[in-house]
Amino acid sequence: MALPLDTAPGPSPDEEAGRNMEISHNFLRQAREELAKEDLLQASNKAWGAAAYAIKAVAEKRRWFNDADWRLREAAWVISAEQADEDIMMGFLASREAHYSFYHHEEDSYTIGRILTATERLVGKLLVIVTTDEPPLHVGEEIEERIRRLQTPTSTMDRDRLANGRKHMDERPPALPPNEGEDSMGSEIGNP
Repeated sequence: MALPLDTAPGPSPDEEAGRNMEISHNFLRQAREELAKEDLLQASNKAWGAAAYAIKAVAEKRRWFNDADWRLREAAWVISAEQADEDIMMGFLASREAHYSFYHHEEDSYTIGRILTATERLVGKLLVIVTTDEPPLHVGEEIEERIRRLQTPTSTMDRDRLANGRKHMDERPPALPPNEGEDSMGSEIGNP
């Protein structure tokens, strides 16, 4: 059975899943670097980004709409319930706390470090789900109802994505900024 996202123009959900997981891992690396420099705002923000993109990777792989915060939370709930692994939901909630801390500066470096560790575990578990095609451990009526909600376009953004798709990846801006000393094309600055 073809789900709506399989028929949308642009990159396939599987390509998006891979891209999102790559972004997630880059954010994890950057979060550790920022934490080492005591830049708690950026470490918090990157921890949230890592979790969000890892959830988006699983959602894409499963053909779920995922372009809203409520959908990311719903996807985390479903994945956690399917796997009977509360660490998935707890990792997601910890990363949401990091997102909150980005705006309100309420967490210290120890707490951001613990949140980042929980986020790293979350991303690791989600990577396994993205790279394997094993069926969920648990399925039930509530899980199935939540999955139907994730598969149903509910916003103008969802319907637009079905009609117009996304630009192909080579037509989009880079997902992450170029390395220091390189321009956006990956060439060293100052060298022709």
